[in-house]
Amino acid sequence: MSQEALKKAARGAVAQHERSVAPDLARGLMLLLICIAHVPLYISNSAQFRTLNHPSGGDLLDNIIQFATIMIVDLRSYPMFAVLFGYGLAMIVTRQLAAGTSQQTTRKLIRRRCLYLILFGAVHALIVFSFDILTVYGLVGLLFGSLLFSPRRKLLRVIGWLSLIMVSLLLTQAWLLSGGAGVPMLDYSTIATSYGGAIEKRLFEYPFWVVYSLIAMPLIIPVLLGFWAGSQRLLEDPHQHRNLLKKISTIGITVSLLGALPLALTLFGFWPKSSYLITLHAISGLFGGIGYIALFGLISAKISAAGNRGKIVQALVATGKRSLTSYLLHSLILALLLSSWGLGLGKQLHSFEIFFMAILTWLILVFISVFLERKGQQGPAEVLLRKLIYRKSY
Repeated sequence: MSQEALKKAARGAVAQHERSVAPDLARGLMLLLICIAHVPLYISNSAQFRTLNHPSGGDLLDNIIQFATIMIVDLRSYPMFAVLFGYGLAMIVTRQLAAGTSQQTTRKLIRRRCLYLILFGAVHALIVFSFDILTVYGLVGLLFGSLLFSPRRKLLRVIGWLSLIMVSLLLTQAWLLSGGAGVPMLDYSTIATSYGGAIEKRLFEYPFWVVYSLIAMPLIIPVLLGFWAGSQRLLEDPHQHRNLLKKISTIGITVSLLGALPLALTLFGFWPKSSYLITLHAISGLFGGIGYIALFGLISAKISAAGNRGKIVQALVATGKRSLTSYLLHSLILALLLSSWGLGLGKQLHSFEIFFMAILTWLILVFISVFLERKGQQGPAEVLLRKLIYRKSY
């Protein structure tokens, strides 16, 4: 092969020895947060949502679980996922260019990855769970992927302007919704009584969710922040960026908790729920997602310094390596257990019980990931995606 051909050819997917601990560690725990965030959608024993997707009714334990979820999980797991997605794209670009791949080929590789993510997301949404996030991230990658090849100064300018636009849109949304007396329970596909009826509802929910996520949820910004973090190699070299990671984690998590507290306190009747409190919760959630990522960077630095990964860390990393498979599988498990067209446990359980269903689902994902890790096998979704993107055998 000629030198010119070598420069144009894309290198394969990242090898196991090239993977960093921090991103996989974060993905492994992130999946727990996603499980916890999604289970309330399957609770169908209440006629009205009290706060976000949490139902009214229940006892003190249900209130405690809802309080903790609002403070730590709700609208925090998606931004965390988004930062990791953006970071992953930045790492692909860095490794491809370092291997001599042409920029044009690398751009095509990024576009192909995003297109296949959209396809995976569409299949996932129509078959199992319409509130899919893969499609949203794939579209963000297509729309803003060129910034991966732009100077960091330009990337930061775009983040700044889009942040102003995002805050404006969220405040406008809060103003438009401020006259509402309550939030009625939506007719979700997750509580449809038949699988056919669920598919019919998902055909309408899925496109609405995608558009809503792009316009009215703070998801584009964390993806772009992931671009920036990847260009800085914050998680690849956490030792060199320890001070910065400490600042990001401290500020991000503090702002997240303070921003979530007013909405969480509405559970105990401190003041009435307001659309502006939900907006504050959403904006502060962006800080939380970023803060969580920085915290995992610091943890990975300590793990690397210790030179010995415990079994828990190994299990989380194994799960993070198979995050796509685990993400798709968690939807299937929750749907079969909780949906009305499945076993229908969502009709019988409240927040406290269903919280443990989320943990159980996550533990199943961890168990499967550890089993595959010991067998030296990747997740089937990861294998398929890499074959489609790189068009090689893995």
